[in-house]
Amino acid sequence: MSKKTSLIIIISVLVIIISLVISIYMPNKNKIEENFDENSETYFLLEKDEKYGITNSKEEVVIEPQYDEIIIPNPNREVFICKNGKESKVINAKNEEIFQKYNNIQPIKLENIISETEQYEKNVLKYEKDGKYGLIDMVGEEIVKPKYDEISSLGYKQGQILIKEKEKYGIIDSQGNTIIKPIFDSIQSDQYYTDQDKYEKSGYIVCETTEDGYRYGYYDYEGSKILDNDYNEIVRIAKVSGTDDIYLIASENGQAGVFVNNNKIIDTKYQSIIYNDDTKNFVVEITGKYGVINNRGVEILPVEYSSIEIKGIYIYTTKEEEQKVFDKEGKEVEIAFDTIIEPTKNSEYYIKSVQNQRYSILNSNFEEISKQEYSYLEYAFDKYFIATNMEGKSGVIDTDENILLNFEYDVVQSIKGENILQVKNFDSAITQIYNNKIEKVLEIENANFQSSDDYIKIYNEKEEYYLDNNGNIIEK
Repeated sequence: MSKKTSLIIIISVLVIIISLVISIYMPNKNKIEENFDENSETYFLLEKDEKYGITNSKEEVVIEPQYDEIIIPNPNREVFICKNGKESKVINAKNEEIFQKYNNIQPIKLENIISETEQYEKNVLKYEKDGKYGLIDMVGEEIVKPKYDEISSLGYKQGQILIKEKEKYGIIDSQGNTIIKPIFDSIQSDQYYTDQDKYEKSGYIVCETTEDGYRYGYYDYEGSKILDNDYNEIVRIAKVSGTDDIYLIASENGQAGVFVNNNKIIDTKYQSIIYNDDTKNFVVEITGKYGVINNRGVEILPVEYSSIEIKGIYIYTTKEEEQKVFDKEGKEVEIAFDTIIEPTKNSEYYIKSVQNQRYSILNSNFEEISKQEYSYLEYAFDKYFIATNMEGKSGVIDTDENILLNFEYDVVQSIKGENILQVKNFDSAITQIYNNKIEKVLEIENANFQSSDDYIKIYNEKEEYYLDNNGNIIEK
């Protein structure tokens, strides 16, 4: 092989390697930057004498309180929007003005988010030029030229930007890529939320104004059209567990039906449709008569009942004077009409209640495994239940009815659905916190709570604690 041929091969290999590196890096650039942000310094507002400054995570004063207002769009970026009177500027942690070539720089506020650390878009800012708006990133690089009449958020999702151009609305992402073209009269989030993905997989309900009024359509979170603009109303069913499919109730001229993605499973002929996630069924109504259709679109109870109510795992029906109870498949079951069996987060256990007065624990075979009478039961975690005795006092028991927390409290609650319990009495300002082993980890007066994905902050005016999701102190 000649030297020239070898050199060509080497150069070709290097080009391929560089191309691969770029292809891997570029799509993940923002993700890489976000991970870097999370490991960098964190900044907080400092208030003194009605003026604002900045501190860092070491409680060092970075910017002395000297501004009427400071906005920190991203707590892990030293980009601070500061205002004194009508004057506004962007500064870094050295109090140096930055991004000076852009006018009227503003954060993009997430209107419906109440978290202190996620009030704004983290990776972009908007700016104005000649009455139009564009986007820059957190290092001052222009992402979108100033061509939009308005730039705002959808209110829920990071990285999804609502834009208005020529009186029409569309969606772009924080890199300036078009998700939905600006061709609609309005766009709103469907507000779909899961514990795992938060609002990331929420889609978009789009609207056009026609001669016959408003007509709605639907796009998924990636911007793919699911339903045309043919409907008077579209609502996404917020809780459908165990699937990534999109369930939509769509109405035409007052008649509602159900779509799974873009497949119609229930015809648009019902006055009302209500979904129950415990049984995976829909209760449908036509002129005051009710029936049940499952999530595959199969009718399991005909539309002939005067009332239908799904409570727990069963369907309770009334037809004239006759009352019957059915399981989720439409098979009649022998159970008293005033008895309800509720599922828990643990498939091994159920809670049975009679007339909402007497509660007991059932195993997976629906056999009672509790012997005492309780006026209330609630599953906590593992094999633990929050129980209230017949005297109205609460405690914690396990499935063998061992008492792990005495029945002497007015309130026993799970915190944020995790393996943590808060305990208190109404006549005391003291809150006790128990971990996942029902061990007391702290007592605190006048407790306030602030939740995050990985921890919960419990604090008052004098002290603060950080607990992991098992209730153990990780930082004080």
